[in-house]
Amino acid sequence: MLERDELTYIKNILELSNQPSTIKFTLLENIFTIFEHEPELKEDIFDSFSANQVKGKSLLVNHLDKLNLLNKDTEVVIFGCWYGSVLIPLLHDKVRKITAIDSDNNVITIGKNRLFDEYHKVNWIVDDIFRIYRESYTTATIFINTSCEHMPPMNEWGVINKERKEPYKNPWWTRVPKDSHFAFTSNNMFDILGHTNCVNSIEEFKGQLPPAAEVLVEDELEDERGTRYLLIGKI
Repeated sequence: MLERDELTYIKNILELSNQPSTIKFTLLENIFTIFEHEPELKEDIFDSFSANQVKGKSLLVNHLDKLNLLNKDTEVVIFGCWYGSVLIPLLHDKVRKITAIDSDNNVITIGKNRLFDEYHKVNWIVDDIFRIYRESYTTATIFINTSCEHMPPMNEWGVINKERKEPYKNPWWTRVPKDSHFAFTSNNMFDILGHTNCVNSIEEFKGQLPPAAEVLVEDELEDERGTRYLLIGKI
């Protein structure tokens, strides 16, 4: 028997995006198949579809839509994608290609093979985004990171070679397309496990942006644990 709070998660899943109902029901079926075989994943996967996750990522996508940045030519890179639970269904029918990257092999495997196996525009990659510069970055039009609180600041991406402990000759943000955009979120939820780079305000978050970044949208979203900060702009 489902608990009442679990029905809220199911409602969130079914309401995501404008996908055909058959796809949304397939996603729901995939989720409950995972729960049947690996019940220990239930809390984590449901958490990835929580109201806070849906509100925050829907706000981001809505702002991208208002800026007319999502179309058949758009290529999106998602840093720290987790399972891809909200962004993949929200973006899939709006863009040409999605590259989803996370350092956790387990979440990538589940997202690729068990949650979103019918979403064919997604290229799933297991890696630390700070390790190498990828070919997909040279054609990407939007870089999304809704996990900034889990990793070093974005202005450090591709600046220092961690293995050699020396600066890169060509910092990575200078190598991405000149007309590309970013959409980053962070928060002030310092007490949550894994949050190693929270910020106290949106102004502090701006200080972590890539050099020469131009902010087009800034927004905030409150929930019971704190404040989420959203910045969208040109790189």
